[in-house]
Amino acid sequence: MDFVGSLNFVNPETQSQGSAQHQQKFYTIRFNKPTLIRDARLTEGVMSEPRDATDLLTNGSGFLLVHAPSKVQDWTDIKEVAAIYYTETRRLLQRLLPTAVVPPTSTHTYRNEQFKEHFWENGVQYGPCATGVHNDYADFIDEDTGNVIEKFSEVQGMPQDKRYLGFNIWRSVSPKPLERFPLAVCDRTSIDPGDLEYNLNPNAKPRPFNAHYCKPNDEQRWNYFSAMTKDEALVFTTYDSHPPHNETFCPTLHTAVPIPDSDGLQERNSIEVRFFVELDLPE
Repeated sequence: MDFVGSLNFVNPETQSQGSAQHQQKFYTIRFNKPTLIRDARLTEGVMSEPRDATDLLTNGSGFLLVHAPSKVQDWTDIKEVAAIYYTETRRLLQRLLPTAVVPPTSTHTYRNEQFKEHFWENGVQYGPCATGVHNDYADFIDEDTGNVIEKFSEVQGMPQDKRYLGFNIWRSVSPKPLERFPLAVCDRTSIDPGDLEYNLNPNAKPRPFNAHYCKPNDEQRWNYFSAMTKDEALVFTTYDSHPPHNETFCPTLHTAVPIPDSDGLQERNSIEVRFFVELDLPE
């Protein structure tokens, strides 16, 4: 089911700058922006089992939903998730990107509606549903020319003779199909690069790096997958060190979005695992 959701086109740096009048104008223009959220279960479908999706994830819309059941029983058990799910997600990504080198991961993020702030415990991040449009990893850009000054991959010490791509594997782990605060993703081919904003990620460590924020634009195509279950994984692209044709990387913007009239329905519980994979440089 398509719906009109309220999106917040945040920018943690600029929204708090200037006079009170300037800040109010920012909030008026960019917060609670009515946006059509299309049900991608109907338009894009669900991949019945993992298969090569390299082109879709690297050059296309940047997201897909795949049927990928997990053997995890208790998603709040850190040891169980680490012992089972880290390997499952690595194998899943390897099947979606057959030619990539997919390294192991060592952490994950768990979110639900009860958490009000982000915190770390035993190497795992916990947090609320993130209701601001963003992408976590971005290069440093010259504001005048739009050229890349320093790549995120350089900040992280990744070799520059390989192509590094970031991916988020997001899964609803609520007991019932998800009915509240799904993750909305924007088709990256619908994003005007001129609308992207590059500001520091407030959670960056150990070295500062940028995140993507964005101005609202009616041409953006926003999507979600209705009634996601624990057997499905939403995979989307979060970084590319060497986009084709030397273009500046355009991310899969994403945000949690409230579904109208969903009060009292199944609460959101979700888990996400992030990877940076290695591919050969594009020709």
